[in-house]
Amino acid sequence: MANKFTYQILRDASTDAVIKLTGQFDGVSGTENNQSRIQANTLSGAIATNGFLVANTQGGTANTPLSYYNLQITSAQYYVSMGTSTPPGSIELFWAGDTVANNATIFYLNGNGEFGSAQQPAILNNSCNNQPQFSRGDIGINSYGVVANTAYTIIISMRKDNKYYQRGQFNDPAAFNYPPYNLKP
Repeated sequence: MANKFTYQILRDASTDAVIKLTGQFDGVSGTENNQSRIQANTLSGAIATNGFLVANTQGGTANTPLSYYNLQITSAQYYVSMGTSTPPGSIELFWAGDTVANNATIFYLNGNGEFGSAQQPAILNNSCNNQPQFSRGDIGINSYGVVANTAYTIIISMRKDNKYYQRGQFNDPAAFNYPPYNLKP
């Protein structure tokens, strides 16, 4: 058996997304080191540099993704079984920077738990001190101390920033920005 990884979109709406990640390790094939486990520009409504959607093509030209997308983590549930290694292993979720040196850790996970409630704020992307030119907005994952039969399941809920994701503001700007029957310009 080789290491197995899955990525499943549970919800991908105009304002938010929920994604399930899993990993299972055989103890021989190594660890997981993925800078872009969740690619922000592949989520529904991602805007391209030309203002259209990344997934669409307009006028026969391909749309180029923006260099940064501002996702915010609103909640996470995790189930991490790292076996009986000493010291115990862990899973690191991080905001991916433009280089590995610019990555910013979100969580180190081991065991079972959750983050997120009405009293807790969303986790903002703090790679490179919130300077978008040094961050992609992707979420990466690293594993440490994996042995045979270690595994994880992580469910992440994220809020999308409408500066980077289409919510209707480009289809009909007047209807999006003003109430119905409003006479304001």
